[in-house]
Order: sequence, then C-alpha cells, then structure tokens
Amino acid sequence: MRRRNIILLLFLLLISLIPAPTAHAWGRERAVPPSGGVESSGIVSLSRRPSQLDLFWIRSDGAVATAYWSDGRQVWDPQLVAPPGSASVGALSGGLAAVSRNPGHLDVFWVRPDGGVSSNWWNAASRRWARPFPIAGARSALPGTLAAVSRNPDQLDVFWIGPDRAIGTTAWNPSHGWLRPWPITAPAAARHPAGALSVISRVRDQLDLFWVRPDGGVSTAWWNPRANWPSRSIAPAGHVLVGDRTTPRRAALTVVSRSADQLDVFWIGPDGAIGTTAWNPRLNWPAPWPITAPGAAQPGALAAVARTRTRLEVAWISPGDRLHTLSLDDHVPGGWSGSPATAAGSALPGAVSLISRRPGHMDAFWVRPDRRVGTDTWDTEHFRVHVLMVNRPASDDTVFRAKLADVTSLYGNVEVIVDTVTFRHLELRDTETESEIKTVDVGMCDERYPLTTDQTELFSHRPDVPDTDAVLYVVGSLPSKSTTGTTLGCARHRPGKPEAIVAADVSWGGVAHELGHLLLGSGHENDFDNLMSGSESLRKVPPDILSRQKTSMYTSNLTNP
Repeated sequence: MRRRNIILLLFLLLISLIPAPTAHAWGRERAVPPSGGVESSGIVSLSRRPSQLDLFWIRSDGAVATAYWSDGRQVWDPQLVAPPGSASVGALSGGLAAVSRNPGHLDVFWVRPDGGVSSNWWNAASRRWARPFPIAGARSALPGTLAAVSRNPDQLDVFWIGPDRAIGTTAWNPSHGWLRPWPITAPAAARHPAGALSVISRVRDQLDLFWVRPDGGVSTAWWNPRANWPSRSIAPAGHVLVGDRTTPRRAALTVVSRSADQLDVFWIGPDGAIGTTAWNPRLNWPAPWPITAPGAAQPGALAAVARTRTRLEVAWISPGDRLHTLSLDDHVPGGWSGSPATAAGSALPGAVSLISRRPGHMDAFWVRPDRRVGTDTWDTEHFRVHVLMVNRPASDDTVFRAKLADVTSLYGNVEVIVDTVTFRHLELRDTETESEIKTVDVGMCDERYPLTTDQTELFSHRPDVPDTDAVLYVVGSLPSKSTTGTTLGCARHRPGKPEAIVAADVSWGGVAHELGHLLLGSGHENDFDNLMSGSESLRKVPPDILSRQKTSMYTSNLTNP
C-alpha cells in the first residue's frame, strides 16, 4: 500500500510539472455583478432548485451580502442579509454558513466582531430578509470558521470553535426554538487561529462533524439518536497546513457525501498537496493519502462536491492564482485527473465554493484580485461529428448508425457526448475512369508523411461545417502501406480540419479509435485494453478510456459545452 502511494505521488508530481491548458468545459469566467469589497475569508453557495443559485459573502465593511440567480432571468439579484459591522473581518477572521432546509427557505449564520453568532432568514412567502438576531452571545465563538447543517426540514444545527478551543453548538427546531449553546468536545480540541470545521448530514437525523486539531490532525464526531457525539481521529498530527504561532495559515477542510453510506474528507497539507481519507461500511477511515503532488494548492481554500454517486469534484486555488479542479469517477480507470479551470491571476487564495445543481453542471465561486466574486460554470462536453457515406448503398446506413450508437455509449461513459450532427451520402467518381471510387489510399497514415492524392481529393469535399466539428468519411476499403497490417481507419488530416476515414466494415471500436485520434492526437497507448491501443482489434469490450484521457478530451478544441 505504501509503495503504491509513493508511485502515485511520483506520477502526480510528474504530471504537475507539465503546463495544463484551461479546460474548455469551464472557460467562461466572469464577475458576479453586484459583488464588491469581498472578504477572502468565505463564500457560500446553495442551490434550492436545479435552476436557482443563492450566493453569500462577507464584505470588507462587515456586511453580509447575497445574490440570487435563476436560469430563467439570467441576472444576479443582490440583497443585504446584514448591515455593515455585522460580521467579523480580517485575513484569519470571518465565519459564514448558509442552509436551505426546504426550497422556499434560507438560513444564514455568521460570527460577529464581539465573538457572538448571529443569523437571518428568508422565505418565499415574504421574498425579503428578516432582521438579524443572535443565536449565541458575545465571546461564544472565535472568528474564522463556522458550520451549519439541516438534517431534516425542521432542524438546524450550527457549530463553531469556542474561546477555550472546544467545539460549540446550538440547535433549532419549531418545538424549542434556539437552544442555549453547549460544547460537544473537551477544551483544546480544535485548532485556532486558522482552524477549520465541516459538517454534513448524509441521512436524516445523522450528523458527521470534522475539525482540525491543534497538532494539525483531523478528528471527527458524530451524532444520531443512538450516538451522542463520540469522536475519533481520522488523520494523524501534521496532515493539515496550519502554519505556526508566528505565521498561522488558514486551514482548509471539507467533507462530501456521495451516498448515504459514503464520506470523503479533503484538506490541504503542509506541503501544499490535497490529502484525503474516506469512510463507508467496508472502509473505516484508512490512512490518509494524497490526490495531488506537493505544491498544488495555496492555503485556505478548498471545496468538494459529489455530482453523482460515483463522481467527485474538488476545487482549490493553485499557486498560479487560478481555480484548479480535480475529478474522480469510480467508473473511469486512472484515478484522479484534472486541469486549471481559470486563467492565471484570476483568483485570490482564501475562499472557494463549488456546487452541482445538476449532474452535468457545476458552478464555482472565488474571490478575484479586484475583490469581486468570480464565477465560472462547468458542463458536460459535446463532440460534433458529421458522417459522409462515400459511394455506399443506403442499406449500409442502419449498420453504421448502430456502430455510432456504440461509439456514443462508450464516450458517454467519460461524459463526452458524441453528437452525429449530419449523416449524408456522397457520390464520387474517378475523374479518369468515371467509375465509382471504392477504395481510398491513405498511404502510411502517419503525420511524418504527406497526405496522399486520394486523401486530398476526398477532403476537398468536406462539408461547409465549422473547424471545431469532425468529419468522418466512410469508404469501401483503405489499402495502406502501413507496417501494422490491414488498415480499417485513418485519422491523418489537414491542419485545423479534423477529419478521419474508415472502411465500411470497420468495427464500432475502430470508429471510436479514429475519433479518439482527433481528440487526443496521433499517439497510441501501450495497453491492449485501452481505446487508443495500436491494435485494430479490441481485447476488452468496451475498451478503457483513462481519466487523464478524459481530461485531455475536455481540453481539446473539438469538445465544447
């Protein structure tokens, strides 16, 4: 296990040294218009419905601000949750949390300058914010971190670090209102300054709370009707970046639940790597391991979201002052893979929020250098393909469309949606003999050699389609001088004109392979189970597409949301 982790770390370090382009699936970064003077200590985003977003932040004047987005109106609607002077501000201060316990209600919480905790609420009936009110008195909470959760529609639980470094809490439900705060840990349990809390409810009436200890380790405690906050360590001392007494650094810790019986916890380590550990009924908090190389992250900002039961996303601010994301799909071999989501110099370290309101969509938020809230969206990518059946009988259509369906299914596994935009027939005749062209000579099908006369002639009939669309020519056969044997496909094409040629009797895997060359380049994988193996025949059906290949597909200029 240890040797495997070392090998993984060395591989990730090698990958991190290669400059990565911004993923096209993001690539639409902009500012939230009403934001300004934003503190870099916390941003919170919620989605009450798949078409809506609620965003919260602390301004530099201590006001708590919000903006509402709906896909229908396509504009941000700003409101003030609490006036200036309400919230603690500063590099290691702040503390902001928000919860939507039903689609028509919002609750927001923050740490006041006097160490108290306050709240405000909004509901759809009044469509306005009420007046802020305290839920914990002065000197109850240390600034810097706050967590809140709703384990059922009529319950709220809020957590903070108290002056004695114990975890404090209070709770609300309609039967008793807000309770008097109480501690759930012994004193000196949590790190401060620069502490971090994260809480989640993975099933009704179950709470899982996580915090950074003074020694830089991570602990958890849980509550349900049969367990009243027992606790344990899940990461040994020194795993989380906290700095020292003279130069404390804001810790980063987050938890996500992708199913009722799965927890994944992430943090930024002292070496700038993202660390993690996990729990499920078969995996009881194993020894932590890194998912990035050292130096990947700046201190203080980390977010995670589960888009589906099998897909996890993690986001942070990298040393290039840019938002960086990493993805894990249990059904895609190769482990974690990702790329920068925004341009260099677009983000300040200290706050990032990530939310998935639909399985194929994410919204990210961070603080820009101009102290406005930056945002970007991610969507599943489409690969547009035009098919030309060259001198093929109409009876071939059904067979080839079935192959395309299998290709679409394979690429769908890695969230690349293959759109067959057009499916046409093309009649071509030899200019000398006037006979139908049955074969197309593709030569060596190697970028080291020029295109053949047959290829050049065929490509001159490319439809009037954008250069970001691929054209797939289906012909009778492909005589080739290649040393690898019979050629059933060739993706050698003109610069900037994505084109591929396949024989009519090519397998669906061969079609997928040639399209893969258009997305990934001319190289092959030394793995006969992989789609991009140099072999025309597939040893594994369906073949593998690795996570790093998915990332490369998402950075191709042929894939777009």
